[in-house]
Amino acid sequence: MAAAKKVLIVCDKNPCTSFGRLASDVSVSLQMAGYFTKILWLAVPRYFPQGVPKEDEAIYAKNLYSGFYTFRKPLKKVLYRENPDIVFWIRPEIGFLVPVARKALPKTRMVVMVHDTFAETLYPKSLKFRLFKMLFADPAKGADHYVYVSEYTKSAAEQYYGKPRVSSAVIGNPIRNNLFFFKDRGTSDQRSLFWKEHGVSGFRGVCLNVSLDEPRKNLKTFFEVARLNPDVAFVRVGRLRPSTLKMLDSLDLKNVFHFYEIPDELLVDFYRNADLMLYPSFVEGFGLPPIEAIACGTPAVAAETSGLAENLKGVVPLLNDPEDAEGFSQILRCVLSGEKIVDEAAAQKMLERCSLEAFSKRLSDFMNTVVG
Repeated sequence: MAAAKKVLIVCDKNPCTSFGRLASDVSVSLQMAGYFTKILWLAVPRYFPQGVPKEDEAIYAKNLYSGFYTFRKPLKKVLYRENPDIVFWIRPEIGFLVPVARKALPKTRMVVMVHDTFAETLYPKSLKFRLFKMLFADPAKGADHYVYVSEYTKSAAEQYYGKPRVSSAVIGNPIRNNLFFFKDRGTSDQRSLFWKEHGVSGFRGVCLNVSLDEPRKNLKTFFEVARLNPDVAFVRVGRLRPSTLKMLDSLDLKNVFHFYEIPDELLVDFYRNADLMLYPSFVEGFGLPPIEAIACGTPAVAAETSGLAENLKGVVPLLNDPEDAEGFSQILRCVLSGEKIVDEAAAQKMLERCSLEAFSKRLSDFMNTVVG
């Protein structure tokens, strides 16, 4: 019997973030398929305030930018010691280390997971993003193989970079079945008590958003919907940029509440106790939070764009205009009045496609072609 192949998974975001959870999910998915895996965290204080999981390994830098230089030597040490058959890079933005790994282990296969091309296509005039793309992301072109989270992402990447000369596959994104799943959400009074314990009380309902604070996330519309519905609490999970905080101060919204990185178990409770997940993003490579919310039994509404449309069309209402705050408000009022907006049969098919088991099958099928 052939020895199990070893995969080193490299990630630069902590386990409480979507990329960090994905690193763990990729590890579990490959273990389910018989691979031996280890996660290597590129740890910086901003994204790893609590350190790294004890069972994993990490190399450290003051920030990602200084890590451009200081991660290289310790990475080589890890590679020489572990000698993996495959290095799996969770996102192209850490691709600056692909050439380092390639030089250290010429026979090891490099696989990069591509989620989007937003830095390249959305902010072409930004010097910051142009430099970041050139120095950090573009070296990922030296990988042996690519996996994409959606057909939309694959098409966008090929349009920007050209079709790859190496094997690739669309494998999607998984949700954690043992974490994000439906159970009795309790009564409205019980949900109100949950939110009161987190400082949110006195509102007719709760509308949730879980996302990064980037222009493409269209948080301006989320806050506009909040302005139109002062009797509803609008809870957002994710960091905020100073410019967004300044905008919120000027709006003086009393029904907007913010939470930063929270443990997965609490995130599940946020999903289950919300009345609606609102996701007005202009563009998404995949759009995982609305799917996680639906898995927890909470309806969602989103913009009919990019990866969101690919995954959610026919499952929940989608708005053609991502900035239609009144349209989103109408959906919210329907939900609060007791109307069902989720096609349960379509939702079940989507959740099966996004299950960890289905993801593991797609990923392992591709990885088997990589190692032969």
